[in-house]
Amino acid sequence: MRNAIHNIKCPRVMLAGVIACLFAMHARASQVTLTDVDGTVSVGDFVSLSLDEIAWQIDGEEHTTPLADLAKITFHRRHESARVPRPCNVYPKAGGQLSGSILESVPDGITLRTTHADRMRILFSDMRAIAFQEESWPVEVASRFDDAIANAQAGEDILLARSDKAADGVRAIHGALVELSPTGGEFRFNDRTRSIRLEKIHALVFAASLESQPTASTSLQFNSGDVFFGSLDSVKNDLVFFTTSFNQVITVSIDDLESMTLNSDRIVYLDALEPQSQSSSSVLYDRWTMRKNRNVFNQPMRMDGTTFDHGIGVHANSEIQYRLAGAYQSFAAKVGLDDAVRPGGSVTFKVVVDGKTVFDSKPITGTDRAIPINIPLFGAEWMSLIVEPAEHADIGDWANWAAARLIKPKKQS
Repeated sequence: MRNAIHNIKCPRVMLAGVIACLFAMHARASQVTLTDVDGTVSVGDFVSLSLDEIAWQIDGEEHTTPLADLAKITFHRRHESARVPRPCNVYPKAGGQLSGSILESVPDGITLRTTHADRMRILFSDMRAIAFQEESWPVEVASRFDDAIANAQAGEDILLARSDKAADGVRAIHGALVELSPTGGEFRFNDRTRSIRLEKIHALVFAASLESQPTASTSLQFNSGDVFFGSLDSVKNDLVFFTTSFNQVITVSIDDLESMTLNSDRIVYLDALEPQSQSSSSVLYDRWTMRKNRNVFNQPMRMDGTTFDHGIGVHANSEIQYRLAGAYQSFAAKVGLDDAVRPGGSVTFKVVVDGKTVFDSKPITGTDRAIPINIPLFGAEWMSLIVEPAEHADIGDWANWAAARLIKPKKQS
C-alpha cells in the first residue's frame, strides 16, 4: 500500500494545493494582546517572537514592537491545556509558583518533578513557601497561609499542621525545617528535631530573607497555572529558553504559554519609591497607614478576582505625595475597592499634578469594577494620590491603587 501511494502521479497544480493545505494546517491562527507599559492595548495575529521584539499583524499588515516597550504579551490559545492537580505548589522568594511532586531530599532543598523538567532542584533558601493539596483547603487554612507569608520573620520557618483541637483546624509551629522528602521530613522546634508526615501538613512558610530579592526581568504564565520569574535567554523556532529565579534553565514552547510579563526598565512601580509625604485620617480608626503591595489591612491586594503583585493600599481619607522631578511620561494604575470589603465601601480617587486636579473618579462603590487610569505627566514635578470617602462616612473604604506605576519616556534611538 505504501508503494502504491508513492507511485501515484499527481498533477503539479494538485501537488501545490496539497502542500499549501499542509502549511495552512500547521500555520498559526492565534492572536496576541500586547499591553504597552502605559496600559495601551493592541490585538493582532501572532507572527514571531525574538529576544528583542515581537512581530504581529492586523488586517494583513505586519508590525514589530520592541519588548522594551511592552508590559505584557498574552497569547490566545490555539488549544487548551488541562490543569492537572499536583501534590504540592512551590512559591519561590522571587515570585511566581510552580506545581509538582517531591522526588527526593537533597542538602538544604528538594528535587521536584514538574511538567517543565523531570528533575528540578530547589533550595529552601529560594522558597517563600510550599503548600500541599492546596486545591482542597478550607478558607480558614488559606487565610492562615496568607497571614503566615505576610508576617514571615527572618530566621524562623513556620509549619502549618492539621489540628483537630484548633478552632480553624490549623496549628502554626515556629522553628526550622531540617529535611523534606516525598513522605515527610524533619522539623526542629523547642530545641528538638522531630519527624513530620506530609499528610499532616498544610504548608511550610520559610523564613524571610534579610537581603532584598533581585527584580526578575520577565515572568512566564503557563496554561497549567505555573508562573516562573527569571530572565529570557533566547527564542528560537518557537522555543523560549529561560533561566528561572532559582537558577534552573528550562525550554518552553510558546504553545504552552498563556502570557509573558516583561519588567521594562521604563516602568517604576510606586512600591519601589518612598513618598515625599503621606497622611491618613478616619472617622472610626485613626491609624491606617498605606501598604505596599497589600491592601490596607495587610492582605493580598485583590480586585474583581485578580490579585495584584504591585500597588498601594490605603483607607479614606488619605493623601500620598511623590516628587517626580520631571522624569516621567505618565502614571498608570487600576483603582477601586478591595474584594475583601465588597460590596461595601464608597470612595473617590483623585490625582493632583503640580497643584492641579487632573483626574477625579467620582464615587466608586464596592459594586463597581476597578477602572484603569492613565495620566500624562510630561515635565511634572509633583504628584499627589488622594482617596476621599464618598457615601456612608468611610466605613469599609479599603481603596487600592493597583499596579500603580510611573512610566519613563521612550529612549531616543
